[in-house]
Amino acid sequence: MHSKRLLESCHQEVFTHPREREYQSLYRAYLFGQFRVFRNNRPIVEDRWRRSKAKLLLQWLILNQGKLFSADQLIDLFWKDLPADTAMKNLHVTIHYLRRLLEPDLIRGQKSSYIRRDEHNFYWLEKNSSWWTDVCAVEHLSTQARQFERQGNLPQTEAHYRKVVEYCEPGFMPEAIYEDCFQPFRSQYEHLFLEALRWLIVHCQEKNELDEALGYAYQALHLNPYYEQAIYAIATVYTQRGNVAAALRCLEDYQAKLERDLGVSPGQELERLRLRILQGREIKASIS
Repeated sequence: MHSKRLLESCHQEVFTHPREREYQSLYRAYLFGQFRVFRNNRPIVEDRWRRSKAKLLLQWLILNQGKLFSADQLIDLFWKDLPADTAMKNLHVTIHYLRRLLEPDLIRGQKSSYIRRDEHNFYWLEKNSSWWTDVCAVEHLSTQARQFERQGNLPQTEAHYRKVVEYCEPGFMPEAIYEDCFQPFRSQYEHLFLEALRWLIVHCQEKNELDEALGYAYQALHLNPYYEQAIYAIATVYTQRGNVAAALRCLEDYQAKLERDLGVSPGQELERLRLRILQGREIKASIS
């Protein structure tokens, strides 16, 4: 549900070239890798994030731009273990801190242009063209890549999926990996990352760009250690290079991992690949 809202939110924007839009915005926020926010192309430096809850709250609002949250909802997310009065005070202090952080020229009593509150005590991050985020860029690039693929425009499909990989590679919010409220977003972006890697693996193999195919396959395996298509690609590339021993070792190691961790066996495609590799080795040995 959260991911669907963000997807709809991202698609309401008019995108130009991703990098042009990125560096023309007043605010830039990066949620892949170390969390970074820029204002007027100047970073809001890490030592300004004295309050860890302020960082989490801003990340939450960025991922839910335009969506309203009651004070009670935000307290349940970030201060649920505190007494009600203390939690409410912490929320107000954190909101005030974030407003000053994002708008240092805000004068006393002036309303924030971005972190808003209505008369019913609902808070939200105003969505407008002042903000660019890498998560919205990934949503847009993935959608564009699929459209180009349907049109048969492989160069543009490849270019857009490569950009997705570039953004996603550092990992989604690694500093908040144990914060359960962000898990739906984490799953969504890992899915988009894997989608891009899957397409690039196949595409690079078809172009005989074996080093790149191998690199993308290992990235996919790092993201999902049980991803059979990555193992299939790695073993295939090793076989194409003539390194049959490495291909068979890859398949054997994967089978052992599956049996040890999950108590299951590899799929039929991997078993057929293993048999083909073995038959090829036997034929080559008999000829020589």
